[in-house]
Amino acid sequence: MTETFARILRRYGQSVTVNGGQTRAFVQPGRERAKAAPFAVTPLGAVDDRLWSYLGGTELKPGDRVETADGAFTARSCQPVRLGNETVYWWAALAAQRETAE
Repeated sequence: MTETFARILRRYGQSVTVNGGQTRAFVQPGRERAKAAPFAVTPLGAVDDRLWSYLGGTELKPGDRVETADGAFTARSCQPVRLGNETVYWWAALAAQRETAE
């Protein structure tokens, strides 16, 4: 099953960089509950709090960096998705990295 998912990634996945290494994965905006705005208001201003989903063959750990054509992300939570005893792919919730003022 792992090889089947790897073929799907090679054909349909996008090129991403995970901690400096190139791989292929699916990175898409996560499905959200209905809410008024896709951001939270803090004392410092509005902050985008939307999460993105990662599905890929490369293991992620919380804090790992993922870069795509859509931007840079930090893994918040990660877990393997298994079929029987075999890890087929990794799932992660990603948060967009904020740009810092210079």
